Amino acid sequence: MAVTGSMAFFHSSGFHYKEVHFHGDRSKPLLSLTFDDGPSPATTPVVLDVLKKHKVKATFFIIGKNIGGNEEVLRRILGEGHLIGNHSWSHSVLWDFLPARRMAADLVKNIAETERITGKRMKLFRPPYGVINPMVARAIGRTGLNVIGWSFRSFDTTSGSAESLLSKTIIKVRPGDILLFHDSSELTAGILEKIIVSLQDTGFGFIPLDEMLKLQAYENL
Repeated sequence: MAVTGSMAFFHSSGFHYKEVHFHGDRSKPLLSLTFDDGPSPATTPVVLDVLKKHKVKATFFIIGKNIGGNEEVLRRILGEGHLIGNHSWSHSVLWDFLPARRMAADLVKNIAETERITGKRMKLFRPPYGVINPMVARAIGRTGLNVIGWSFRSFDTTSGSAESLLSKTIIKVRPGDILLFHDSSELTAGILEKIIVSLQDTGFGFIPLDEMLKLQAYENL
């Protein structure tokens, strides 16, 4: 975690910003799949193929700078019934050091470019690195976005093997979880089908994030 005058906290702490959605109803065996860091020309289409095969709808939190050259991938995400959310334009390693006005401008840039390509104006936002500090909280307030966290973090970008990722997922997932994976991960793209089938075999179902949280994913234009 980084320090920017005040300590930065992960979203689940609720320290700087309390209105973070990180799970759904715990009484029902329903899950919502989310993917960060795309669109990726190599792996996002593979992820989409698996989701289409198993009729699962997911949410893709996209990085704005990754849109260029991948416009058709972005359109495909929406065309196949998935949701898109804002994961910042830059996803800079210095994100939580930026002043609030620059963070807000970064978020708005992603919103504007995505709207230009898709006609959708995103309302869902997942902070880079899951960090919320006072500057992030002020930027959220300026943009009016709904903040989405997670309750199951796969660590798929650092997992040692597909088998360990699958085992961890099956063991640790709970009803109502919002699952965090990355559509930029080759490991995830390769094991996603087994993850979906294994979770379904244990009695879980998948629902879209807006349905789980009863939130609007886009502004009405």
